[in-house]
Amino acid sequence: MIRFIPLAGVLALWAFAPCPILAGADLSAESVTVARNLQAPARITVGRPVPPEGLQVTLTSDDPSRLLLSKGQDQPGSATISLNLLPHSVRSPEFMLRALAATGSVSYTISAPDRESGKGAATLVPSAIVILGPLKAPGFSTTPRGDPTKVTIVSVALNSEGKILQDQPVAADSPLEVQIANSNPVAGKLRQSTLKLAGGFSSASTYFEPAAEGDSTIAAVQPAGFSTPAERASIIATVTKPALAIAGDIFLGKDLQTPASLILGENAPPGGVTVTLVSADSSRLVLSAKEDSLGSGSLKITVPAGEHSALYFIQALGDSGDVAYSASAPGFRSKSGLVGLTASGFVIASESYGPPDEGNVKRKIGNHPDREVFVSLAAAKGRPEKFVVFSAYIDRESGRSADFTVQPLRAGVSATVLLKSSNPEVATINSQVTIKPGFNRAICEVTPLKEGKTVISLATPAGFSTPKNSTSVPTTVTQ
Repeated sequence: MIRFIPLAGVLALWAFAPCPILAGADLSAESVTVARNLQAPARITVGRPVPPEGLQVTLTSDDPSRLLLSKGQDQPGSATISLNLLPHSVRSPEFMLRALAATGSVSYTISAPDRESGKGAATLVPSAIVILGPLKAPGFSTTPRGDPTKVTIVSVALNSEGKILQDQPVAADSPLEVQIANSNPVAGKLRQSTLKLAGGFSSASTYFEPAAEGDSTIAAVQPAGFSTPAERASIIATVTKPALAIAGDIFLGKDLQTPASLILGENAPPGGVTVTLVSADSSRLVLSAKEDSLGSGSLKITVPAGEHSALYFIQALGDSGDVAYSASAPGFRSKSGLVGLTASGFVIASESYGPPDEGNVKRKIGNHPDREVFVSLAAAKGRPEKFVVFSAYIDRESGRSADFTVQPLRAGVSATVLLKSSNPEVATINSQVTIKPGFNRAICEVTPLKEGKTVISLATPAGFSTPKNSTSVPTTVTQ
């Protein structure tokens, strides 16, 4: 089976389009398009099945100076070949047509004992060597210390406009050496600047090894007898500084913090790299390398050699507006991120339920009733029902909090939240819980005493705001 590298958008005529049949009385052949110095497959068809003893068919080029034939893609071309057809078959094995010219049409004669001769034909077209990068795109981007990028040359047939018809292998007895031009070796070098296209194959590859910032045009130098294609004649390698990635377009509640990742666009070089993070307003937003340390307006993070990421913490001191912060490092492109500051508060929920779901924030219509909890006296014997108080930012639009707004208290801030039961004869609860710095929750216990209803609620501590939802839990005690 002949293997080709498919080209995006290429019309593979012989593979996908119906081929007209040139018919004799008993022997016929597909009409094939083949490019100069390349080869393409064909078959012949017999009108009557081959007899039990088999059948030898002879193919002869009507113009050996322009068209040769071979028994296989790894066989040399000649003016005449013979094929042995299996008993009872109606098609021949695949054979190859090799073009020595780039224009016109050449026929070949098909003959066999006791059969009427037939004709086959090949349409001759120009050939070219095209060059492809990753995903067959017209160019690719990389960084000075990035991994080498694979570059592939492919032998193809061209139409009259110089555009690609299909890829075709090089003739078996005419391997090619193709020079690859690199316009800017300072930006990067090719691992091999000369590639060999072996007979019977249509592709060969090398690698572009980036070195410094800049653009380089990489092109195949057309060997003798090949034409310059109207497409895919070259690709552009763009070598740029690697990027930095930081958290951005996030919301953060006052006196809360969130972990964030710093990502390098490529591994840190020998000796590591120091990245500087700077807040545009340190009175409202600070940055810290540790979750238990209060941050500052400027932070330096060292990423060790060979690593590509580091953890940091964003801490909010303000409760409104947006604050930008930036990241920069030698040899990397700078990056900025935006943090939306909001008020923060506390919500309470049964441990089995968890914090309110995101629908409490994103659903714009309808009621948002607090979820009622049912506590069984029998099930609670020796095991009080657990509730959880969560710290969370309050959504700017809805004034509500949910599971995705839960965030830990920032370093240096703790919160004591007062709790009560509206009907302590039905159930009691701890009088208060304290959420420590770096944590986003504290557990409290509800002890059911008798059947009835009560409401478990919290009081918002000073310095925080009260969300519109989930500051109380309707609770029913059953047997």
